[in-house]
Amino acid sequence: MKRQINVGALYAALDSKRRTEEMSWRDLAGEIDVSPSVFTRMAQGRRPDVDTFLTLVGWLGIAAERFTAGDAPTEAEAEETVAVISTYLRADRALKPKSAEAIETILRAAYDQLAEK
Repeated sequence: MKRQINVGALYAALDSKRRTEEMSWRDLAGEIDVSPSVFTRMAQGRRPDVDTFLTLVGWLGIAAERFTAGDAPTEAEAEETVAVISTYLRADRALKPKSAEAIETILRAAYDQLAEK
């Protein structure tokens, strides 16, 4: 079974959190002690080395398995996408419970409309 890092998903997650934290890529590189060129290479679709990958997912606070793809889905990949996102929404201290529920409702409707069944 061959597994690979899903660089696009990892880069998107890093970019999202970086923007939320109002950081530049250079700021992020300095905070986690990696070369800024790591992000340039990832933007071009190149995989980081194992140690850098672990540093990146550690900063994100997300399990490394979420950023792997390959022949057989892992248990994490088999989880329902909206349910996973909902967990994060409900844990977000910036959102009131009703707000998290509203976002989940919108997300569920969009997902159900666009997902391949």
